[in-house]
Amino acid sequence: SKYLFELNDGNIIETVMMDYGDRITVCISNQVGCRMGCKFCASTLEGLIRNLEPWEILDQIMKVQEDTNKRVSNLVLMGSGEPLDNFENTKKFFKLVNEKNGLNIGYRHITLSTCGVVPKIYEFADLQLPINLALSLHSPFDEERKKIMPVANAYKIDDIIKACKYYIQKTNRRVTFEYSLIRGVNDSKKEADAIVKLLK
Repeated sequence: SKYLFELNDGNIIETVMMDYGDRITVCISNQVGCRMGCKFCASTLEGLIRNLEPWEILDQIMKVQEDTNKRVSNLVLMGSGEPLDNFENTKKFFKLVNEKNGLNIGYRHITLSTCGVVPKIYEFADLQLPINLALSLHSPFDEERKKIMPVANAYKIDDIIKACKYYIQKTNRRVTFEYSLIRGVNDSKKEADAIVKLLK
């Protein structure tokens, strides 16, 4: 189920609820819009409007629970926005959502998706929270990645891989890699071979 929430200032964000029977996963937004500029993503079309406050991120989960009358057990920060670009509020949100007298969602049931803001991955790792990290890769080649993800102009793939290894070392959690196939852009055997080599 897809939810559209109107915020107090009239801005609109999207939240998605996925019911797998044994668990309810909610995909939450943490910014209105996004400034990362990834070519395949609709969230970034109008740029970043503003960051969401910790309570606005939390409220998405609470509204889904009220609507479905079911407890949310898993979270993915994969809605609109780059969580590591709203890092201070994201950190506060993690503390709130994990609160024993609140929603009490365990860190191991949370996944944060990032397009690869390298310095923040290190900062996030140093918190040593057992949260799963998902990295939006979309190309194993720096030059090609730059064409579809402007963030690649600032951070090379090798630096991202090093940051991911550091994250694993600090948190003992897995890192998953996300890859959207774009016909004629990143879907050849050349890319497939390079991905295997890169991630092995």
